Amino acid sequence: MEYQFIISGEIGVAFDWWTGQRGTTANQVKNFLDAHKDEDVHIAVCSPGGYVDAGLQIYQHIKNHGRVHCHIIGMTASAATFLTMGAKEVDMVDGSLMLIHNVSTQVLEWQMANKEQLDQIIAAFQKERKDLDTIDRVIASLYAKKNGKSVEDCMTKMTAAAWLSPQDALDFGLIDHIVDDEDVKKKSNRLRTTFTNSIFKDFGLPSLPADTTEGLSAVVDQEGNPAEGFMQKATAWMQKRFPKLFAEESSNPMKKVFTCLCALLAVQDFEVTDGKITITEENAGKIEGQLDQLGKDLQAAKDAEKAAKDAQADLQAKLDKALQDVQQRDQQIANLKKSAGVEDTTSPGEKGNGVQDINSAAELFNSVNVD
Repeated sequence: MEYQFIISGEIGVAFDWWTGQRGTTANQVKNFLDAHKDEDVHIAVCSPGGYVDAGLQIYQHIKNHGRVHCHIIGMTASAATFLTMGAKEVDMVDGSLMLIHNVSTQVLEWQMANKEQLDQIIAAFQKERKDLDTIDRVIASLYAKKNGKSVEDCMTKMTAAAWLSPQDALDFGLIDHIVDDEDVKKKSNRLRTTFTNSIFKDFGLPSLPADTTEGLSAVVDQEGNPAEGFMQKATAWMQKRFPKLFAEESSNPMKKVFTCLCALLAVQDFEVTDGKITITEENAGKIEGQLDQLGKDLQAAKDAEKAAKDAQADLQAKLDKALQDVQQRDQQIANLKKSAGVEDTTSPGEKGNGVQDINSAAELFNSVNVD
């Protein structure tokens, strides 16, 4: 079976620079389908799932196309399963696994709260639960349209959250048939490694030897950019694995592009015969398109990093100014404490101060006694 497109990695994420894994976005699927209108296309699916909104978009794109055949291989779960329900036909490779389950959301509450605040938190959680139930029912309805069962039956299966074998999925009506093909099984077994944090394994390619890649721990540097020397190491590995390919000078520039990028891009529908790789112009275009997308993702990450650094610098400047003002005020207070007050040596009874000198009670009486 030749797959024209592979949905892998996290659904809704083009590339995760933190984990080094390539994902699949709704736009990528749409662009592929738009380029193959009125054609039967075969899409392999091997993904742990991802964002519900992206999965629903991909489902609709596949349904709108009308001639998509989805092939579940490896370990496929969550959003990666219900997006296949829009396909004209869905099959599952023998030896693969499928998981459907209820959606979940992040819950973060770590605070002191009085009874009124607790009521607010409980109300917010109740609304969140109602929203999750609505989303679960929408997803269950997609499964129900495929297998003809009730939404409640599908929600029960989702609540169980158990991995389904190909036979389990067939019995529940989520797939149309099981594929028993040795070549497809081999590709399926390779793509099971989607759950591992390895670019090569995620793409269905063998891992580079540890002695040439340091276990692929240096695919990206601390700033998230491709590590220096990685492409040279990848090329050296490819030269060792496909010596005949590199022994011949190629006049096709697209073939050179493939040689440099196949280690990073998800291009698997090529033929290898006697150490030679045959790649079509269409696949070469895919490589260029994916490289362009990765470049855009990298630039977006750099822009976000620059904006964060600028914001941090602005906050640091404001903090420095505030600290400087505090230090100046502290110095003024210290100076005032050190300076002597104005000394007044005059007495209350001293002439010229406007107050009559009074030395005794008798004098006080005489001063106010008027005959």
